[in-house]
Amino acid sequence: MQKIFLSLILFFVLELIVIIEVGSSIGALNTIFVMFLMMILGVVLIKMRFRQALEGLKNGTVDTSVFFLPLAGFLFLFPGFISDIIGLLLLIPRIQTRCVRFYNDKRDDSEFFTFAKKESDAFFHKGNTIDGTAEHVDNDDENKSIR
Repeated sequence: MQKIFLSLILFFVLELIVIIEVGSSIGALNTIFVMFLMMILGVVLIKMRFRQALEGLKNGTVDTSVFFLPLAGFLFLFPGFISDIIGLLLLIPRIQTRCVRFYNDKRDDSEFFTFAKKESDAFFHKGNTIDGTAEHVDNDDENKSIR
């Protein structure tokens, strides 16, 4: 837990250093403008692909690249250029496949990015639905009539 916390602090310090360096070379307003454009790109990527990911999960057919685009979009939302560069790298298909391979190798059951078929999962079963009504019977009333 301490390593994660220290890594996040180091990441944010590096982001601040890069923002200050870029701001000193291209100007503060230009830096803010570029960061704002990257945030807008992030929102567009998230909106565009998050719906596709949900529909793919619902249908049982999901391409793994669909999950990298919202992740890249979230990285674009964070202010800073390091997170933007990581987000841009996640948009490259070759890097996406390497990330999938890396996570599959690290997991014991190498099914990190695989999904169940539509027919085999109970949540996606399209069987018959039977409508009905129910009446709540209090057990205490039944027991009193027996006595």
